[in-house]
Amino acid sequence: MHFGIGAVLVSFLTLLVSCDPKEPEPHEHALHDHSIMDHHHEAPHGGSVIRLGDELFHLEWVKDTEAGLMRCYVMDGNLERFIRIAQESIEVLVDQHDGAPITWIFKAVENRATGEQIGDSSEFQAPLSVLPNQNTFAGTIREVHIQSNRFEDISFRFPEGNETH
Repeated sequence: MHFGIGAVLVSFLTLLVSCDPKEPEPHEHALHDHSIMDHHHEAPHGGSVIRLGDELFHLEWVKDTEAGLMRCYVMDGNLERFIRIAQESIEVLVDQHDGAPITWIFKAVENRATGEQIGDSSEFQAPLSVLPNQNTFAGTIREVHIQSNRFEDISFRFPEGNETH
């Protein structure tokens, strides 16, 4: 009996000494800094990241030169899961240096492997041929509806995106 109380006392003292009440136990979210100034996510396809709202969702833009397309993936706030949306197209105004913006339409893509259809898709595509300069540009996404959220007039630069690195 005496040994049991001693073991409990030693365990308690060890716990007390090893705990620092000033520093919280690290957990998954505590290790993930969400300050906008020094925060960014790695794009799963190596594309450009466009943050929507307060990191609720992201768009990833991937330039597919071989196919002649710009692909846009709708993803969750951590760029880990694809999010299907009902929107059939996404309109983007691309700034021109010497004139009015070009309207670039990204259309929803069907995918038999995932069951995605127009009106229930996480991938959108637009032809690269629309852009006079395909390597770098500034633009504004007019409107994106994701679940019950509506995002409007999202400014970004390609290939930088709109997250600070």
